[in-house]
Amino acid sequence: MRVCHVVASVNRNIGGPAVSVPRLASALAARGVESRLATLDYPEHGPQTPVPGAALTSLPTTSLNRLGRGWSPAFHHALAELARQGLDVLHNHGLWMFPNHYARQVAVAANIPLVISPRGMVEQWSLGRSRWKKWLVWHAFEKANLARAALFHATSHEEAASIRALGFRQPIAMIPNGIEIPEAGATGDRALLEQKFPELRGRRWLLFLSRLHPKKGVLELLRVWQRLHARFPDWQLVLAGPDLDGYSATVLAAVNDLQLAGRVTITGMLSGAVKASAWAGAELFVLPTHSENFGISVAEALAHGCPALTTHGAPWRSLIEHRCGWWIEMTESALAAALPAALQLPAEERRAMGARGRDWMQRDFSWPGIAQRMEAAYAHLLGRGPRPDCVLVT
Repeated sequence: MRVCHVVASVNRNIGGPAVSVPRLASALAARGVESRLATLDYPEHGPQTPVPGAALTSLPTTSLNRLGRGWSPAFHHALAELARQGLDVLHNHGLWMFPNHYARQVAVAANIPLVISPRGMVEQWSLGRSRWKKWLVWHAFEKANLARAALFHATSHEEAASIRALGFRQPIAMIPNGIEIPEAGATGDRALLEQKFPELRGRRWLLFLSRLHPKKGVLELLRVWQRLHARFPDWQLVLAGPDLDGYSATVLAAVNDLQLAGRVTITGMLSGAVKASAWAGAELFVLPTHSENFGISVAEALAHGCPALTTHGAPWRSLIEHRCGWWIEMTESALAAALPAALQLPAEERRAMGARGRDWMQRDFSWPGIAQRMEAAYAHLLGRGPRPDCVLVT
């Protein structure tokens, strides 16, 4: 089986699909699927995520590509050449960018089945952002792109419902993102982050680790923390993650306006051993998000044995069922009620919650199992196997 994944970018600081798509391509390759990934390179957003085992077609970007949402005749030509060399499936990840449009054009021209993973871009919150631009793109090509999908891939039931709400009735493969599970007993060294940010020494860490963006509820979290921090003098709120749109200036202004300078640490993007250090020191993870199709950072927290508190904007209601976190309404009042309850738990109880979360991730979200389900969905699409349970039909 020969599969080509198309995604606008896999530069590390983009987050989300920039990590999950290469991991999926590699996990499929480990199962013997001839896997290729085609993308554009935006070096200003960090190095590209490696794709071990899979072939990478990556074209450098110019200022024109960046201004034109990935408009690149050269990329279109390269993707068409890959199709001519022989592909069984063309799997497009994401919407609104020209590489995603090229995927549909090439699939139609070469008569290759097209799989589309919206990657959170059909959620109502996302559709409401830059509404007029998306309206133009929707009518120019995105509606036609989605209509040509032979199969959709959704990472949650909520995302599948969003696809159906737009009127599309094709089968949907309901397969979550996978997560790298740290080796049992492997822990990072919290001292690495303490060396960079001495104010973390002797404090307990409430960790937000995600992209700094209005969608992620950072300002709401800060306003709630302003009301709570005096009750929890031994805790420090750590805001970690990349800033792609200059939003960190807004976050820093809010920290100063709320007089939280001594109780909030903004680390910027973390990777490698320093990121492992953040997980090693974190006793509770918080993501008060407005909208996620999956919420990879929630899974990452659980994989590291850290209980998670997130909102109904993320599809993680099973945190309650598995007794490893909190799933609350996306309101400041709900956050102000849940956060103290989580912080006041005995440390051993939080550790037990984290252990249950890690077991859950190991069982249901490890990459080998995710790749097995995706391969079965491809095989069914190609008429090479029965319909697996993960493929939903109307």
